[in-house]
Amino acid sequence: MQPLRGAGARPARKRKIVDYAAANEGVARIGDASRWVAHIEAVADSFIDGSAYVERLAHGSQFDEAWARRTDLRVPAIISRTDGLGLKTPAAGFTVRDVARVIGENSPVQVMRSRDQSNVDHWSLNDWANYYEAPRREEILNVISLEFSRTALREHVTSPALVRKLDWIDAAFPEVCRRHGQYPQTQYYCLMSAAGCYTDFHVDFGGTAVWYHVFRGRKVFFLIRPTEAHLAAYEKWICDPKQDTIWFPDVAAAGGPSVCARVVVDPGETFFIPSGWIHAVHTPVDSLVFGGNFLPGLATVDLQLGVYGIETRTHVKQDYRFPYFVPAMFFGLAHGLRRLKQGAPALTAREHRGFDQLLGACADWAKDDCAAVVLNQRAMVELAARDAGFEGASTFVDGCRAAFDNVRAPKPKFTIKLGRKAPTCDHCGHKLEAGAKFCSNCGKPVGAPVQ
Repeated sequence: MQPLRGAGARPARKRKIVDYAAANEGVARIGDASRWVAHIEAVADSFIDGSAYVERLAHGSQFDEAWARRTDLRVPAIISRTDGLGLKTPAAGFTVRDVARVIGENSPVQVMRSRDQSNVDHWSLNDWANYYEAPRREEILNVISLEFSRTALREHVTSPALVRKLDWIDAAFPEVCRRHGQYPQTQYYCLMSAAGCYTDFHVDFGGTAVWYHVFRGRKVFFLIRPTEAHLAAYEKWICDPKQDTIWFPDVAAAGGPSVCARVVVDPGETFFIPSGWIHAVHTPVDSLVFGGNFLPGLATVDLQLGVYGIETRTHVKQDYRFPYFVPAMFFGLAHGLRRLKQGAPALTAREHRGFDQLLGACADWAKDDCAAVVLNQRAMVELAARDAGFEGASTFVDGCRAAFDNVRAPKPKFTIKLGRKAPTCDHCGHKLEAGAKFCSNCGKPVGAPVQ
C-alpha cells in the first residue's frame, strides 16, 4: 500500500529524509508524526461524519460488478460482512506470532517507529512477534511494508472477488511477465500496528485503489476527496520544507477538519479506498490487517494519471513509485481494446472518458524518445503492442484510437424532475447533481453546516 508521500523530491532543497521503504501506508521520516494524534482528538467534533463520503454495504455480495458500474469505483465503501465477498482470511485465532511462523521467523521485516517514522534496524519476524507479545513496550512500533504475495501466507489470504475481477495486475498483465516476477507485487500486504500508531496524510502510489480488511483491532481513517483543488494543495504540501509542522487539512483548499471525514473500520469489516483519495490513519488499539493495492480499470484512469503527474512533477524516484506503471497502462489499454471488440460490458460514460485519456497518455509514452519509459520497461510496452496484434507501440495506440472512435459515447446519467427547483450547495451555490453526497464545485458534503 505504497503511498505518494513527500518526495525524494526537489534535490536542491534541504529537507529531512523521507522513507519510502514503508510500502504499505507509507510515511515520511519527518518530525514527530505522533503530535497529530493529540491534535485529532482536540478537533474531533469538527470532522465530517464518515457516512457523508462512505457507502456501507451490509453483505459482501453487494460489492459486485453492478456496484462498480453504478459508482465507477469512485465511492469509498465499508463492507460489514464477508459473506459473498470472495475474501479469504486465516482462522479466527490467527495471531502476529502465526504470521511469523507461516512466513518464517527468521525472515527480515522492516519495523518503523511511529514517533518519528525512523527504522528499527535488523529485525526479524521473530523479533517483531516478541515485541508485539511483550506485556510492556518502550516504543510504539509499526509494520506496514510486509508484502507477502510470494510467501506461504498467501495461501491463507485471498483478496475480494471484485478486486481480482477488475485489477489490471491480474486481468491485463501477461503470464510471461508474471512468471518472471515482472509485475507489480503490491496486491497483498500484512499490516501489524501497535496501539497509538499514526500515518500522516498520503495518496497511495500510482493512484492505486486499496482493499483493507481489519482482521483484528480497529483503524480510524481521515479521508479527503481527490478534487483538483485538494490534490493541488496536497502537491504543494508535500513539497513544503515545513511539511512536518503542518497538518494537511489546515492547508487543503477549503481548510481544516471540515473537509475531512472520520471513518472507523471495526474488526471483521473490509474497507475500499478509491483511487486518489487523500487519507491519514490512526490505530487506537493493537491491529492486524490484510490488504492490497490494485489498478481498478478505465473508470479511474484520470486519477491514476493525475497522481502519476504529481509524482513526476515532485521528482519522486522511480524506485519509490508504483512498479511497472507505464507498462501497466499499456496492458490496461490492450485489455480495454478487447472490451471494445467484444462489445461487452459496454463502457460507462466515465470509462469512455478514461479510455480517451489513457490513449493520450500512451501516445506520449509510445514515442521512442519518451524519458518517462525507463529502458528496461520499453520491451514490456512493445510486448503489449505485439500481444494485441500490432508491430509497435505507436501503431498499437493508433489502432486503439481507431477502434475507440467507432464507439459512440454513452449518454451521461441524469434525471429531470418537473416542477422542482434544482438543489444547490449551501456553501457555494453550485447546482447539485441528483443524489449527490458532496458538491462537485467546492467539495463540501451536502447538508454540512456552513461555518
